[in-house]
Amino acid sequence: METQISVPVQTQQFISLVDFLRSNGDSRDPVLVVTEAIDYWMENASWKSELLKKSATLGYQWKEVFMEDGTEVRMQYKGQYYYAKVEGDQLIYEGAPTTPGSLANTIANSSRNAWRDLWLKLPSDPQWRLADDCRGLALGAMFNAG
Repeated sequence: METQISVPVQTQQFISLVDFLRSNGDSRDPVLVVTEAIDYWMENASWKSELLKKSATLGYQWKEVFMEDGTEVRMQYKGQYYYAKVEGDQLIYEGAPTTPGSLANTIANSSRNAWRDLWLKLPSDPQWRLADDCRGLALGAMFNAG
């Protein structure tokens, strides 16, 4: 008997795969297609070295602040924490791409200033920082570099 494990895949990504297969007349089980995709990636990664390296250039540019891939974003609202994360070049909240302003407004269900409501934790940083403070650091670095 062959054992299996469950690998988390974002719901929207899996639905996109199902839709893609249907629109191309492919009746294969999407779970099997995921397995085939993993096999394909492993077969091709050895001659495509960029597949084996996580690019430091991936991330989300928010005005002056660059949030690299893996950056965590959180907002506390009415005593509860809400989290989003930079995945690749997108800010993802509840499985869907968003912007910092939309994130803050969605969480509060009203108009908010994302610079004052969102906190950022970059992968290389052990602590959370207020987004507005990160903006100040980025602006200071730009003026000091010139």
